[in-house]
Amino acid sequence: MKILYFASLKENLKTSSESIELENNTSVKQLRDLLAKKHGEYYFPNNILCAVNQEIATDTTLIQTTDEVAFYPPVTGG
Repeated sequence: MKILYFASLKENLKTSSESIELENNTSVKQLRDLLAKKHGEYYFPNNILCAVNQEIATDTTLIQTTDEVAFYPPVTGG
């Protein structure tokens, strides 16, 4: 499965993407927890945005091995 990273997340992780192997029907939360263990919880907070196949996903969205998953840091404004 291909994982894409955008904005400051991409800069902080020093990569725009990575490939990982997961089983079908892994939830977004399970993936986020796995990535937090790998890269650090600081980079994958509960409010990080996730898209699966270019559609906004929630923690309970199930991911298939052929899906494209993207993470975006939370946006703040002023």
